[in-house]
Amino acid sequence: MKSDITPRSRSAFIGVLLTLATVLLSACATPVAVVPVAPPVVSPQKARAALRSLNFDQREDGFHLSLPAPLIFPFDSTDLSPEAHTNLLGVGRELHELGIDQALVYGYTDNVGAAAYNRALSRRRADIVARVIAEGGYPPARIVVKGLGASTPIADNTTALGRSQNRRVVIIVQLPQPD
Repeated sequence: MKSDITPRSRSAFIGVLLTLATVLLSACATPVAVVPVAPPVVSPQKARAALRSLNFDQREDGFHLSLPAPLIFPFDSTDLSPEAHTNLLGVGRELHELGIDQALVYGYTDNVGAAAYNRALSRRRADIVARVIAEGGYPPARIVVKGLGASTPIADNTTALGRSQNRRVVIIVQLPQPD
């Protein structure tokens, strides 16, 4: 049996197939608009319970999570412990899921050393905590970071225990207000 397909018609047929495949593939490559998904609206009761489970304390100006430096940083260091890193990732994820509008991250030190050095150290520590919270999913644009040095002690700076309590990073959040 003799075939009626010539090399020229075979070439034309392959060309048509390649053109058709190109058109189909380019249709598949059409960019899809990505719509950001807002965190779900969480009831204030559920949000309070979730923040408390993360060890946030409710105060007059919002919920505070105080992270004492000995638990997250070695003395005079900005190296975050692996356990603290993991915990802060969870905090970032949870704050995002709760729809928290803004997180304030404030770093503090004791009063030992030069004030300028302490302010810079407290800022670097607060920056690192903020960065890890953002890694956990909380939007970085919603984080306010400040290094406040020894400006607001919570304990007596004349004792070793008091100084260790004053070296801390505090995360402050407020629950969204219903409209």
